[in-house]
Amino acid sequence: MRKVEPLTENYSRVPEQGRIRLGIQDEGRGFPKSLDTFRFTSPDRDAIENIAEIYGGSTKIWNNKKATPQNQWQVITEASDVRVFLPPNSIDVWYEEWSGGGLLRRCDGIEAQVQSQTPDGTDIDIVPCVCSPMVDKGGSMLCDPHTRLNIILPDVRFGGTWRIESKGWSASRELPAMINLIYSMQDKGMTVARLSLEKRKKISGGKTRNYVVPKLSVDSSPVEIMSGDAVPQIEQFVRDFDREVPAIAERSTVEIIEAEIVEDGWDTPPSGVAVKKNPNPPPKYVPADG
Repeated sequence: MRKVEPLTENYSRVPEQGRIRLGIQDEGRGFPKSLDTFRFTSPDRDAIENIAEIYGGSTKIWNNKKATPQNQWQVITEASDVRVFLPPNSIDVWYEEWSGGGLLRRCDGIEAQVQSQTPDGTDIDIVPCVCSPMVDKGGSMLCDPHTRLNIILPDVRFGGTWRIESKGWSASRELPAMINLIYSMQDKGMTVARLSLEKRKKISGGKTRNYVVPKLSVDSSPVEIMSGDAVPQIEQFVRDFDREVPAIAERSTVEIIEAEIVEDGWDTPPSGVAVKKNPNPPPKYVPADG
């Protein structure tokens, strides 16, 4: 009899709100081409329209037979750099082989997960890695690296994470290293980072290939990250955006001080406020004009 898993063990799965894509299908030539700016797709029309308002672009219907669901919405933005939140366990890297029927195998370089059919349905077998280069095909590997990064868009109506996927070697090596470094400096919370596109050029065999690579960077210094200052403080984070914000985030320093002066006194007085010692403590200090 199969063991019943506690429901609390499944609480870590966050729904996917949409995808961040690095290219688009070239209808004229019939194959994908890279973009200089981010393209977002999602079944959530409101979220796509929200993204278009923030980062530019026009919301359009997107139909793709390979997508789930097939009928979605998309926007090609004007932004090649967006601010994101990095939730825990945000990156996933595998060697994978795909066919027209879907995923054939997934491998970590040591062991591979291979689907097999059993009387009870589809099962997953663990076998030694089978991604070795094929000599008869010029040394190309059976499997390609697939890097999936899940992020949160802090200024977009929240419905889950957004996934960006890359099949390039650069992303498979650089993104995990950057993620691990950020997490090693700050081992809890969500770090505020920037997701951007970097144009690159590779010359091989006399041919030049232009492509883009997703990059992660952090505005905070390593000291700020380690001290926890890179974890978003909601009021300050909202204030950083050039948009209409709630009244509490628009209060000036003077208004905040005036609100504090309403109190009877302080053991540790706020800066910028004239105080005097309280003759009948506690508290130790009272307003100078009190």
